[in-house]
Amino acid sequence: MTVLVGRSGPLRRRVVHGGMSRSTCRTRDGMPVTPIHMGLGIAAKAAGPRHISIVVFGLTQIALDIEVLWHLVRQEYPFHTFCHTYLGATAVACTLAVVGKPASQWIKRLWNKCAARCRDANLEVLEKTTWLASITGAVFGAYSHIALDSLYHPDIQPQQPWSDRNALQGIVTPSVVVPVSIGLGIIGVAWFILGERARRKADGSLKPIVTRNTAHDDRR
Repeated sequence: MTVLVGRSGPLRRRVVHGGMSRSTCRTRDGMPVTPIHMGLGIAAKAAGPRHISIVVFGLTQIALDIEVLWHLVRQEYPFHTFCHTYLGATAVACTLAVVGKPASQWIKRLWNKCAARCRDANLEVLEKTTWLASITGAVFGAYSHIALDSLYHPDIQPQQPWSDRNALQGIVTPSVVVPVSIGLGIIGVAWFILGERARRKADGSLKPIVTRNTAHDDRR
């Protein structure tokens, strides 16, 4: 999904090849907001924390929307082309399932180095990413991305090269997709935090948040 933020620009007309008629698209001085897709991924992570990598899921969203950013910069329409088909998404998912595992572990290792500086709270995460979590994050990330974009964007043709149809277009009002995705993200974050606190408390790894002033008072 690509939500464009910024001031509106002039209408731009151009001939689009590949069987599409002359289209009108509104260009804007903005940027794609890929994190909108993360709502569904966060909710899935909260539901099955050990079975999906949210890092690989996020990397998959970025990889897919690089295509959109490329077309936006070049002012080419449609914005959603090969990578935003089920065929292209499958290729992206297979790639991220493999490279996502070491990338995820490197990112989490870097996070833990930064988190180690926060002595008042335990913000460290498990560095290991399983192959199952990596594959699930990539596959679910890719296909959920195509599904949400199919609900939202009029220029996507996810069944190419076999069909120009978008079976999901018109099922729901596009304006509903963004708030629902954000709502799922908020629910997922709350669910995940509560579950993580319960897990750490059960295994004794939960470090209470103590301010330095409180610690000083306790010593006295």
